[in-house]
Amino acid sequence: MLRNSKNQAQRLVQFTRSCAAVKQPNNKKPENAQPAKSKGLELPVEESLNPSYLARTLGSTYRTWAAALEKHPELKTVKRKDLLNSYDALKYLKYTVDDIVMKPMIIYYGASTLSNRHNVLNECGFHNITIQTLFKYITVINKSIGFLKAHGLLPYDLNVPQRLADSFTDARLPTNFQMSLNFGENITLKELRQSLLNTYLQARMQMDETELQKMWRVYSRVRHKSFHSVQDTIELLTTVLKFPAERIRKNAFLLHADADNVRRILKEIPTINGLDIRDIGYRRPKILMSNCDSLKQTLDHVRAFGITEDAVLRCLEVLTLGPDTVLERLRDINQIEQFEVLGSNPRIMRLVHYQNKARLRLDYLNQLKVRCASLHILSCGSDAFAKFARDGSDRTKGRDIVVYLGNIMQKDEQLLRNLLSRHPNWCHIPVLQVKQCLEYLQSKKFGLDDIFQNIHLLLYPIKRIEEKLLLLQVKEALEELHLPIVNMHAMNNNEILTLILYLIESEFHFTGDGIWTEQHTHHVENFNNLLPDFPESLNKVYKYGVKPSEKASMFHL
Repeated sequence: MLRNSKNQAQRLVQFTRSCAAVKQPNNKKPENAQPAKSKGLELPVEESLNPSYLARTLGSTYRTWAAALEKHPELKTVKRKDLLNSYDALKYLKYTVDDIVMKPMIIYYGASTLSNRHNVLNECGFHNITIQTLFKYITVINKSIGFLKAHGLLPYDLNVPQRLADSFTDARLPTNFQMSLNFGENITLKELRQSLLNTYLQARMQMDETELQKMWRVYSRVRHKSFHSVQDTIELLTTVLKFPAERIRKNAFLLHADADNVRRILKEIPTINGLDIRDIGYRRPKILMSNCDSLKQTLDHVRAFGITEDAVLRCLEVLTLGPDTVLERLRDINQIEQFEVLGSNPRIMRLVHYQNKARLRLDYLNQLKVRCASLHILSCGSDAFAKFARDGSDRTKGRDIVVYLGNIMQKDEQLLRNLLSRHPNWCHIPVLQVKQCLEYLQSKKFGLDDIFQNIHLLLYPIKRIEEKLLLLQVKEALEELHLPIVNMHAMNNNEILTLILYLIESEFHFTGDGIWTEQHTHHVENFNNLLPDFPESLNKVYKYGVKPSEKASMFHL
């Protein structure tokens, strides 16, 4: 039984006033308030390619395609949407189904790859670009001009270097280079095209030798772009997107961009949350490399999960991921409690983008019994995470808590921070515990307004709250408190919650230590000596981190 004096009852009144005397509820909805996330959106399940589908969709016979799939089983991994795009590209290039079944693996390549390779061969002056020539593109491009002429693929009297040089219309090649176009016919098409492209980029983009060498080393795919496509892309970047030459040089991968796809992006996704897509593309050029349809699908997935486009602007890198990857990670957020509670955070897309890293870090911190894994810690740089883990300060800055409660309670975040900061240990409580406590109180029919009036109670373990709630149902316990009531039903919900908070902290002399569970009876400011060896591989090279050794599970804080 409780043995409290009348003086304790007076202290109850004082404590109630200090904890419950808050401003009137602010009913203004925060700007970052978001609706509940969709939990029913599923990843599309697509049947693999089969002979019946291929015969029905592309033509030819069931037996022909059955033989092709048996000989080339990797064709079954091609998505049907990609198959149709490749087929349409081949039809546009005047290839028939009979041509395709001669080299069925041709449909394994993407539509843009097939179109670009055909354009390159056409620029080089090939006579008749058969399906065999197109399929063997890599082999063909590595053959010498003389070899290709000897086998009748190139006209015998064609000056291939001059023909390719004439492809450049937006920059004048140096005079001394024009005079040295007689490379000889032992040079391969690959070497000739790279030499010409180097000269063009030096004249058009002022790229020096170091920048060119880096481009070929890091972005080697540029060598397979048709000269027309490279010029079209540069024109679009400089005139429409206002990229200066220096920015293109620093992001040389843009030379491999599909200009038609970029135009579609500009037309079909003109803005994201009111921000011009041209400004977005300038800030994160890699987004311009994404397929327009994929970008639209990614944005649809984000909206379906109740996430605003403002969250996308806070982590534009997520637009460089594939839509299926984004959807899968959004679904994972709903399945991992520590992630799900962060769903309303305006920086949630950082968790989507860095989810592999975040999951490994969460697993590592869980083994160390570190509870306060904030969104920032889960997605920050390796150095910052390593410092957090080594310092052993199991606390956050409270950002995740105020954002979560601001969204749920529809309150101003600064107001919530001011109230919560009255408790000396509030930053040592994980947001997941706050969520679980809130849901528990709501299950007991306490309204959000009453909970808000006693907001510090959300920091306490559910077990302690439940104990006091049961205690208040005992008549003798109420008599010990010398309260002018007969039973708990004589109190309103606000008074009940305030009394529960008082009863918990009275056992801890009103120090705020009532928030600690049995496993975390006291906060340890520095527990370096208790940590297992931090994995040395968790550095900039291995940015996603690694799991700690099994021995880590033996340590308890």
